[in-house]
Amino acid sequence: MTEPAPGDAARPAAAEASCPGPGGAAPQGLGRSSRLARFAVDTSPLRASPAFRLLYLARSVALMVYGINAVAVAWQTYGLTRSSLHVALVGFCLAGGQLAGLVFGGRLADRHDRRTLMVGSRIAYVGVVGLLLGNALLPQAHVGLIYVAALAGGLSSGVGAPALMAALPSMVAREQLAAAGALSAISAQLAALLAPILAGALIAGSGLAGCYAAVMVASALTPLLLARLPQLSPAQAADRAPGAAAEWRDGLRFIRRSPMICGMLLLDLTACLLAMPFVLLPQIATETLGGDAALAGVLHAAPALGALAAALSSGWTRSLQRPGRVLAAMAVLWGMAVAAAGLAGSLWAMLACLALAGMADTVGDIVRGALLQQHTPDALRGRVSAFWLVQSTLGPALGGLQMGYVARRFAVSTALLAGGVACTVGSAAAWAALPALRRDPEPPAQA
Repeated sequence: MTEPAPGDAARPAAAEASCPGPGGAAPQGLGRSSRLARFAVDTSPLRASPAFRLLYLARSVALMVYGINAVAVAWQTYGLTRSSLHVALVGFCLAGGQLAGLVFGGRLADRHDRRTLMVGSRIAYVGVVGLLLGNALLPQAHVGLIYVAALAGGLSSGVGAPALMAALPSMVAREQLAAAGALSAISAQLAALLAPILAGALIAGSGLAGCYAAVMVASALTPLLLARLPQLSPAQAADRAPGAAAEWRDGLRFIRRSPMICGMLLLDLTACLLAMPFVLLPQIATETLGGDAALAGVLHAAPALGALAAALSSGWTRSLQRPGRVLAAMAVLWGMAVAAAGLAGSLWAMLACLALAGMADTVGDIVRGALLQQHTPDALRGRVSAFWLVQSTLGPALGGLQMGYVARRFAVSTALLAGGVACTVGSAAAWAALPALRRDPEPPAQA
């Protein structure tokens, strides 16, 4: 048998029985066992779509690679500079590369084969890791080369990410988008949980060069897996305006005319700008807790533990009537967890706060991703996904910069407490000021 095309795989026989996703109607007449089952993660996209299974495997490997590499880069940067602000600046450089890549990647994903874009971006990332490996093997590593690698890595990621997001709705049924998002969150959080611990062990055991070598080997697997996907050509809009600027205006115009999408992007940006604690983790591990790279890995893994628990019990996100309220509640919870981390007096309290933050972040991501894909036509998904990725890249980068600056001028605890309180108040104010988040979402767009 030949492998079915993504569009064919997206129509399983049991699709009619699938839960409708955020904004849909909840099933009626649930028994006790069914009420418990609604919290279990829905694995139907993996069973129904061979293309999604292949993409899921490739993305899981890539996420593990990203996670290990991120910890290694943060640890090496802090070791060379003894400054959390430099760690934040490397992240900002990564974000700058991603933004540049998204400018091209969003438009390309709506004009060219999305599989080709994903494969090409992952091949380029192998070269980025090679640069980091070469720098680590030098007698004296150069911080400047880390900045160059961050810029190049962000560029490759920005080109390929919109294609991946835009391709997903062609692989699974619309009713399964929330379930696919939850499964993706599970793989992301397993990587976020295991990768920092593995990175800490690799750095402690074989040094940064050994860690980067392992990352390079693993990153080479991803383009090989993605190359086995079927062709993923985008739908062509009949009234597409000529020129790059006009095409980007189409995407921006759609977002502005969709109150739910515009509102959830603004809410997420508010939380990211005000409370982004991850750039502080190397400093917390060494100065606050007196640990080493292994402890830094544990701190990086703590949010993933809470996020994984949220993803595994995410079945309830399939039938949300007021998803905007859930998004606002998760943004407020994120801020409260970050503020509590500033008051934490022990390792276990710090880990608990970070885990709670990860739980809130993952629930919000699942709901946001499903809403974005459900309510965007296929001909615009690449550009709209790029806009979403721009704010989810720029927001954390700027938020990391401000927290790194506050931690340098005052203290880590001050940065966490002030940022968390500001996020809590700002998210509540954003929800009150955005009526679309308090209403039922508009009907899903037709692809």
